[in-house]
Amino acid sequence: MSLFKTKEWWRTVCGAQETFDGRCLLVTPLFGEEKKDAIVVGSHDGYLRIYSPSSQWIEETRSPSGYKSTDTMLETQIGDCIVDIKAGKFVSGSQDLRLAILTSSKLLVYNAILIDGSTEYGDRCDLKVAYEHSLPRHPASLTTGPFGGVRGRDFLCVQCLDGTLFFYEQEVFVFSQVLKNRLLPEPIVYIARNDLFVTASTSWFLECYRYDYRFLHHHHHRQRQWQRERRPIPADSHEPDWRYNIGEAILDIQAVTLSSFEAGIVVLGERHLYCLKDNCTSVKYAKRLEYKPLCFRAYVIEPDGKLMVLVIADTSTLMIYEGTRLKWSAQLPFAPVTVARAQLQHLDGAIMALSEEGRLEACYLGSEPGLFIAPPLHSRRYDYAAAEQQLADLRALLKRKKSSEDRANDATLDAELIIAVNVSPEDSARSSNGDRSNRNDQNDRQDGQSNRLHAEWLTTLRDVQVCIDVRKPLIATDTFCAISNLHDRHSIETRIHVDGDLPAIACEIDVIVSYRRDTEDGNLRTVRKTSQLPLKMMLQSCPPENVTTFTTVLKGDDHQPLLGLARLFPEFTGDRTQTGQKQNWTALGLRYTRNGQGVTIVSGNASNRYRVQSNDGLSTTLVVRQLIDRLADRKYGNLSGTIGQDHLRLMHSRIEAHYNARRKIDGITNAIGLLTIQLRNIEKKMLRAVRERNTGSSLSDTGLPFLFESTYRAILERLEDLVEARAERERAGHELYCSARLLLLILRMNTNEEKYATIEAAIGFEPRPCDKLDWEEIADAALATILRSVTKNPGTTETKSITWNSITPFASVKELAKLKKRLGHAIERLDEAKGSDIAEIEPNDLASS
Repeated sequence: MSLFKTKEWWRTVCGAQETFDGRCLLVTPLFGEEKKDAIVVGSHDGYLRIYSPSSQWIEETRSPSGYKSTDTMLETQIGDCIVDIKAGKFVSGSQDLRLAILTSSKLLVYNAILIDGSTEYGDRCDLKVAYEHSLPRHPASLTTGPFGGVRGRDFLCVQCLDGTLFFYEQEVFVFSQVLKNRLLPEPIVYIARNDLFVTASTSWFLECYRYDYRFLHHHHHRQRQWQRERRPIPADSHEPDWRYNIGEAILDIQAVTLSSFEAGIVVLGERHLYCLKDNCTSVKYAKRLEYKPLCFRAYVIEPDGKLMVLVIADTSTLMIYEGTRLKWSAQLPFAPVTVARAQLQHLDGAIMALSEEGRLEACYLGSEPGLFIAPPLHSRRYDYAAAEQQLADLRALLKRKKSSEDRANDATLDAELIIAVNVSPEDSARSSNGDRSNRNDQNDRQDGQSNRLHAEWLTTLRDVQVCIDVRKPLIATDTFCAISNLHDRHSIETRIHVDGDLPAIACEIDVIVSYRRDTEDGNLRTVRKTSQLPLKMMLQSCPPENVTTFTTVLKGDDHQPLLGLARLFPEFTGDRTQTGQKQNWTALGLRYTRNGQGVTIVSGNASNRYRVQSNDGLSTTLVVRQLIDRLADRKYGNLSGTIGQDHLRLMHSRIEAHYNARRKIDGITNAIGLLTIQLRNIEKKMLRAVRERNTGSSLSDTGLPFLFESTYRAILERLEDLVEARAERERAGHELYCSARLLLLILRMNTNEEKYATIEAAIGFEPRPCDKLDWEEIADAALATILRSVTKNPGTTETKSITWNSITPFASVKELAKLKKRLGHAIERLDEAKGSDIAEIEPNDLASS
């Protein structure tokens, strides 16, 4: 956005609820050079308007007079959508300018007759149809000029939606031409000096065609003769004289006369502004644009011959370039769809801008920015040592003030907004009873915990947004609620149920509430509340298992006895009492209600340790986390864990599964891309066959419809495979995250907070589907950085840093093996409890339960 703003000279609104595009504005001296430029505007609703701005500067008010009703010379309805407007010498035997209006079905040429009026009513204009041409196809744009090097006359070229060109020598239709590799209309411009047509192709090439009347006319009649004789029309077409690879989509093309012996081609792309010579022997210059352009206008300042280009950015900023140098920028009051330069009665070089809604404005560049200019500073010598000490004192003061404000804000937030999450006991009991009776999957999906959120506040709150988040496989029915104003107690109810058989990581609900206080300026505040959900939503009591393949050992404090399982998991005490088991049990069996995986917790009083074992390592993550959290809530002493080979093998297998799922998706995506290219080529051949209208052989005889149908069916099959592969990747990513959290749970008890934060940032994030980089590449770069920081000498400095651009996707399993090795080395370096990785089963542990 520029600091400068354009100054309004004249402004009006063209109609109401009408639409306009880049071809709806024409600035031309329609009534002669002495009358200056007339502004011609056509709308998609068929309205044609002609303006002659008479605004002038008023010294008393020091502002322009603006729009007057007499400035509108004509406002009439053509009766059809106006596609394009051009002015030129379109009538034989006359050198006067005529209006050529391209509608959706006709090409109309009008005589604009000026009727001089009095000073009170002003001049007005009258239109009379000189001739018209009915169009066989839907038009897209109109190009005019002295085709073939004629003098004193202008011809017309209509481009249709399918890229076909229709040429008219004023009142007579001459021929039509189909350009090569053209499916949609592209920008086209005529250069009178060299008798050239410059246009863009579908493949982002700039092509130049010479207007050879004899060749084109003969080629047209030869195609007509082949059609009458029912002979196949060859696929050749008029070849371009030269081509230039732009390499991006072309928005517009304009031609300017730089001198008597040189013309320039100005091309506006999506990211660049080009200027080429008319023979395309070289590029004069190319300017990289740091914004998205909307439209542009190129013109030459006489007599210097400087090429100037006006470019409108998507931020409604007007950029003025002289070559590649930005000479000026100014902010427009709206985003125009087209821009032009006009010579008005009392202002030369005015900038005309038209918006999509019909706002038409003539403006000029102001010279004073709307910016406060600070007074100059007095030159004096500075004491840098004193300034550095003062800066350090200010930073320390700011840090102390911020910490005190944070404590005060936390206390204020807790006082002014109280959040409580309660679980409905009726639904909890119904869910528990349903688990014991082994309900089917449909009932399990419908029933769940009903959680009611209560909020209390001291003052009026506004713009309240409540977000509820649970981790898979838990699903919440209502996850978002927005309330504009709150004045009293409010409650929100949501139902949470288990969906799918994914391994669980946590059994908790996060509630994030953001709001603004009514008594403040509008600062946003956020409160976060985390509550535990009943563990019986996903687990139920079962007999303990004696033989398992995966074990996690947690060693307790040597100076403090272990807490009993009945005290740690009281919700399952009633289940064991109903089955006749004793109260002082040392083993607890739990089973997931969805996938049926069992987990056993064994309390070994002899060795003072807990052992969590199961046949599925991922199923132990939730139980290990619950055991650690419940021991921490009861102020138990220090715990330490043992990271065994089973944990690393589990992590390695999940990494391989996730990486294989990614490669499978890449293979399917590449196959879809190749099939899409094949389908596009088939469509081009079918379209070419329809254009040629070969009646000798039908389209079905070519085999293209069968090939089209088989390719389309193959694409649909690959899309179904892609959906399944993405679901597989999502499951593999969740299991990878679950195994990483289990590893981090054990590692957190064995290392300090700084080391744990480092390894958690490296591997403790959830995989996200990306185009190239995912969990493996990011974790590999982070682990490499950790290993370098751990192994480097204290006196050395870091010379190499990993940036986001330096991370490359994995191309082979060798890099995956390197990631596994780095993960093992990082765990070994950061793990301070080097215990045995063999978890022995104590005798009589399960027998005593």
